[in-house]
Amino acid sequence: MQKVFLLLTFFFISGCASDKKEKKTNAQIENTIVTEDPINKPQTEDTITNTEVIENKETKDSILDSKNTKKVEEETKDDTPVKEETKEKIVAKETEKIRPDHSNWNLLTKKYVSASGKVNYSGFKANISEIDTYLLHLQNITPQKDWTKNEKLSYWFNLYNASTIHLVASAYPVKSIKDINNGKPWDKKFIKSGSKVYSLNEIENTIVRPNFNEPRLHVAFNCAAVSCPKLLNEAFTPTKLNNQLNKLSKTWINDPTKNEINANIIAISKIFEWYGVDFKKGIIPFINTYATIKANDSAKIQYLEYNWDLND
Repeated sequence: MQKVFLLLTFFFISGCASDKKEKKTNAQIENTIVTEDPINKPQTEDTITNTEVIENKETKDSILDSKNTKKVEEETKDDTPVKEETKEKIVAKETEKIRPDHSNWNLLTKKYVSASGKVNYSGFKANISEIDTYLLHLQNITPQKDWTKNEKLSYWFNLYNASTIHLVASAYPVKSIKDINNGKPWDKKFIKSGSKVYSLNEIENTIVRPNFNEPRLHVAFNCAAVSCPKLLNEAFTPTKLNNQLNKLSKTWINDPTKNEINANIIAISKIFEWYGVDFKKGIIPFINTYATIKANDSAKIQYLEYNWDLND
């Protein structure tokens, strides 16, 4: 009886111990599951689904971003040349509007050149910085293809004359312009127009004479000498140019100290001898256009000695 009791007690204790061990193992498993690294936790169906949604969204956003970026790049690519072209056209259009302002030279000539053409070189010399300013202005604004003939001629006439006055005034007092640059003042390269530097000879003989077919240019270019047609006491301007040239031509032709006109004999300026080729309709027809006394077509022509004394 006692043996039976001991056996029952042994089995009861063993069963409890087994239950406790099983419960402990289950608890450990639960704890292990709970404390498992979520990163390595197996994905459930819900997790996989959410991940796919996120991945799909990110992919979609990426595609949209890519499309938007491409669209922006295409728009930028398309717009840039248009904007640059527009800017170039605007600049070109504004450049076309730019014309030289001859008002400063107009004021200077009115102040220092008499109505008869006598030049106050001392006055010009005292204000030579003003001539510098005007010449710099002409240097920066050069003739363009869209300029009219009168605009171009006014530019070159004023540039030539202002440069001549500057040359003489800088050396003044001198008796003659031929006292400058070893007797060759017209070959001195000092006149700036844009990026180029010219001499007086180059402006007259390589730019104006060959390109403009204008015989009256000889009353416009002033050589600072007594026998030269008088210096105009105002600036040449496009709107007044034709009248200015006609007025100077008439004054020059009818000045008895420079031209002697009779019906059968004319004693005229050596300018007609030096530049006879420029008077394509003939010297006498040109003279008769402005002369008070008309010369016959068969009139004998003589040329007067040229007085190179300064026109002061």
